[in-house]
Amino acid sequence: MSSGTNGANPAPAADSAGASGEPGMGPEMGPGMGPEVGTASLAVEDLVAGYGEVIALDGVTVTAGAGGITAVLGANGAGKTTLLRAVSGLIKTRRGRVLLAGHDVAGRGPEQIVRAGIAHVPEGQGVIPELTVEENLRVGMMSWRRGQRADRAAALEEEYVRFKPLADRRRKLASTLSGGERQMLVIARALLARPRVLLLDEPSLGLAPRVMAQVMDLVVRLSRERGLVEQNARSALAIADHGVVLNLGRVVASADAATLAADVALRHHYLGF
Repeated sequence: MSSGTNGANPAPAADSAGASGEPGMGPEMGPGMGPEVGTASLAVEDLVAGYGEVIALDGVTVTAGAGGITAVLGANGAGKTTLLRAVSGLIKTRRGRVLLAGHDVAGRGPEQIVRAGIAHVPEGQGVIPELTVEENLRVGMMSWRRGQRADRAAALEEEYVRFKPLADRRRKLASTLSGGERQMLVIARALLARPRVLLLDEPSLGLAPRVMAQVMDLVVRLSRERGLVEQNARSALAIADHGVVLNLGRVVASADAATLAADVALRHHYLGF
């Protein structure tokens, strides 16, 4: 789980404008968005997955508690992105379980997993550039049942309140957005699926430092309402509750974020700082 549930430490509050004129993200989330009460939103047990003959995850076990941030850390090639892709159904698991509120969703397709309550924000600001901001957001509600027009309109307005720059650009093509605005858009789109757990794959990658601070501040606020997972080592450990370190597809450390951040040998050997 790269960026999201049970992972990084609290980031400082961001200014109302970020670097390169990036606008602020707006107020905190409204009611009715949180996960069901429980001790573990997501539990990955003995997960094995890979690509062709290559085993990228070899018996990985990770637990992400409700209402917190879990950081999944490791060097390039450690298996972080593969873990998120396996949990969200983008690649097939070969063994193990993915428990969401106690129900195993391993082996289901991506759409079924979204319906079950897991949303995945992949690395790379994956907007659909040919669509407008609002059309991109409506993609996030494709898992909803038909009808509910008033509910859909209210949900869109809720995200526009949370991400004011998107409200100002709702009729603009996504291709015209800045990097920070695109990151807001993909997170807002994921939230419109009403997930219990949000998987964030390096949401701050490529952003200016102050915009990155805004994104991480948003992650902290979201963690109060749902599980989150994030994989940028330094920033994630700054805001996470718990951290898991992967190396060559296996868990080599699992502890509270402060303990991992204080372990100089582990940081140097596995995290590169």
